[in-house]
Amino acid sequence: MREQLFWDGNKRTSSLCANKILIENGNGILSVPEEHLEEFNEKLSKFYEANDYSKIDHFLYDKCLFGINYE
Repeated sequence: MREQLFWDGNKRTSSLCANKILIENGNGILSVPEEHLEEFNEKLSKFYEANDYSKIDHFLYDKCLFGINYE
């Protein structure tokens, strides 16, 4: 998403590509629930500015990845 490859649709395109990779490797799907969309956009904006994954990676794992059984 950070690369801004397109004028519009970067998040949608990136999510589609991420899900292809996740599904191919049996790691579930990435989906941002509506109730977490505002927090996602805030964390994504901060990531864009600082290129620091530490604020968004746990959020994605905890609230946006589905179909994974953690042991």
